[in-house]
Amino acid sequence: MKNRKRYTVQYKPTGAGKAMMRGMGVFHAVFGTVFALIALTVIIPSAGLIGILFLAAGVFFAVNGALIALGKNGLMGRAYQIETEEEISEMPAVETHDHIPSTALDAKRRMEQLESLKTAGLITEQEYQQKRQEILKEL
Repeated sequence: MKNRKRYTVQYKPTGAGKAMMRGMGVFHAVFGTVFALIALTVIIPSAGLIGILFLAAGVFFAVNGALIALGKNGLMGRAYQIETEEEISEMPAVETHDHIPSTALDAKRRMEQLESLKTAGLITEQEYQQKRQEILKEL
């Protein structure tokens, strides 16, 4: 039997990595703006529809570069999803007991543990009273 787990990893650059990403963003913004201006003034008047593709590419680079340069971490929300599959061994059958072993050492803690089991509905009132009497007899 396999169990799939999905993890989200957030990339947050620091120091030199952050400065490098911001610099790359500024470069893209400037490059995209120049590309769009060239498309508007030179390519669209002479080439028509192909110029519109150049304009779209320039606008994309300009906007994306601005988002990278002005983003909180130098990037705009770079998150990666990682999926893993793990082999799960079959769980052993749960045994039922007519008693509940206590992990507490002293009577006070055992009584508190017993009370929490009763409050959680894991034992009945009769089981609670029976175990309470056993603890009190040991004092």
